[in-house]
Amino acid sequence: MTLPRRARPTIRCLTEDLDVDIPGLDVDMDIPGLDVDMGLMEHPWLEELRRIAPTSPTGQKRILSIAHPLIYRLRVSSERGATWVDSDDDIVWLCAARRREEGSDDDAFEWFAELHAARTLLPSDDDRLRDRAEEAIRLHRRLTAELFALVDRALANTGVECAADLDEWLPCRVLVLDDDGVEEIWCGLSVRATDGVFIRPELRDILFASLEAHLAPAIFEAREDWPTGDVPWFESVRLGLR
Repeated sequence: MTLPRRARPTIRCLTEDLDVDIPGLDVDMDIPGLDVDMGLMEHPWLEELRRIAPTSPTGQKRILSIAHPLIYRLRVSSERGATWVDSDDDIVWLCAARRREEGSDDDAFEWFAELHAARTLLPSDDDRLRDRAEEAIRLHRRLTAELFALVDRALANTGVECAADLDEWLPCRVLVLDDDGVEEIWCGLSVRATDGVFIRPELRDILFASLEAHLAPAIFEAREDWPTGDVPWFESVRLGLR
């Protein structure tokens, strides 16, 4: 599964360089909660970063005061920014932004070089940790959205087994049966992803819990059978009745 290149500000850039209004932000906090994707926040700098991300650094000029790694210029109105393409994680980072003085770019670029010399320009371990934490939430949202869609499709087609690879990654099948007015909602999730990697049981438990909430007041139980045949060893099954 290939995801589009993402755009993100570093935590330092977000908290020190950008004047970002974060609704509901606790005054004792510097950054938004993990339910907020920092790369999707509304701000002119981040909007411009998302615009150029798919093709960056094509069309951008290098900041020559920084020899390595390659840092590129970005412009929003009278401000100048510094971006870096992380090819390993496929992220374009906004590392810094600063208003130019006296109609010159030199002050901004000199400041970017000072940040780099102080090793505070590029993404830190905290930035990568934050991104991984957000990704866990993004993955859960994608999986639950596709799981709910699959279940809703099965509910609309009683007696027909519906299957899909959630997020092109997690095999799932759902079958809805009508037993004298009681809906039997069978759901099977693989313990292995499509790439062969074993899936942590906690993730399946979270998905099943989300499904229970989605179908409330259905009552669910773990099962080791499937109404139309055997359950393969690599599948975890839940049955909901409502």
